[in-house]
Amino acid sequence: MLELLFLLLPVAAAYGWFMGRNSVRNEERREQEEFSKQYVTGLNLLLSDQPDKAVDLFIELLDVDSDTLETHWTLGKLFRRRGEVDRAIKIHQNLTSRPNITETQRRHAMFELGLDYLAAGIFDRAEEMLLAMQNDKAFAAQCQRHLLELYESTHEWDKAIKVALKLARNDASAEPLVAQLYCELASKQDDPKLAEKYYQKARKHDPDSARAALSLGRMWYEQGEISKAQRILMSILDADPAFISEALPVLQACFRSENDEAGFVRFLHQCVRDANSTTAAILLSEAIASNNSIEEAEQFMQSALLRNPTMKGFHQLMDFHIRAADVGKARNSLEVLQKLVQQQMQQRPKYRCRHCGFSGSTLYWHCPSCRAWGEIKPITGLDGD
Repeated sequence: MLELLFLLLPVAAAYGWFMGRNSVRNEERREQEEFSKQYVTGLNLLLSDQPDKAVDLFIELLDVDSDTLETHWTLGKLFRRRGEVDRAIKIHQNLTSRPNITETQRRHAMFELGLDYLAAGIFDRAEEMLLAMQNDKAFAAQCQRHLLELYESTHEWDKAIKVALKLARNDASAEPLVAQLYCELASKQDDPKLAEKYYQKARKHDPDSARAALSLGRMWYEQGEISKAQRILMSILDADPAFISEALPVLQACFRSENDEAGFVRFLHQCVRDANSTTAAILLSEAIASNNSIEEAEQFMQSALLRNPTMKGFHQLMDFHIRAADVGKARNSLEVLQKLVQQQMQQRPKYRCRHCGFSGSTLYWHCPSCRAWGEIKPITGLDGD
């Protein structure tokens, strides 16, 4: 009898293994059937225009593990890019509360959640999340740049400067950005001394800052500090020649205040030679017409147009032709043509962003389109200076 029992033991074990395996298969089959039903339900919700319920169901279906985590990241970013920020927030909040992910993965989810809040315009929550993450080496630089974006949106320039200074410690190319932020802070000051202090700080971070030089030059001129204004505005020709046309009206007033018309003429010649500035050429031609003759001014503008053909220069040349012409049909025709040219000039933009191509008639230091700093400059060529 005992021998028979020993013989039956292997059979019993094999039977138990088979039944157990069959039970597991049945359980897996039931789970798979349940998953399929829920998946079909999710698709029906999507097709019936109930995407919120569908997202909730798919989140429940996708247990967070090493195999599905990437799917969650992709789905969250997809929703954020499409502007469906509420759904992105729901996905990333779900990830942060899951117990079966690593601490690194949890912090990644917190970072993505901060970006969701930023995209949604919930700036206080975004700031809180990004500030908490900026001490994590893996996310520090990204958090700082997004914090900068946040403070730019809320015009909190003092906070933006603190973040930009941190970026500049590791990246010297951020120094011009720091200068632009100091200029923004200076432009909001009612106290001229405080404004000057911030503009000077901007120049320390970017000695070639045309914005800081223009602002200080205009400020000093209004305060009667003519020599200081003149020096800093003249320095723009070497620092950033594209902006010398912006400085010339105040510079002309500075030279006139010091009764130094000859000095201004010499500087205009330098601007035409070094920057090929049409604005300078026009001012110089007017000086030639006043001191010499209309005919010499015409000849000068013709030669300037051959070197740098622009609508502004052509408009000025026509003005000289009108002044020299006798009253009659020819003069009337020239005046009509000049008005047409002037209308065309008024319709053309004066400034263009070198980064995205945005153009307009107003000088923005922070591009309204691509949000780049200091990339908008006066247009050169036929429609510009």
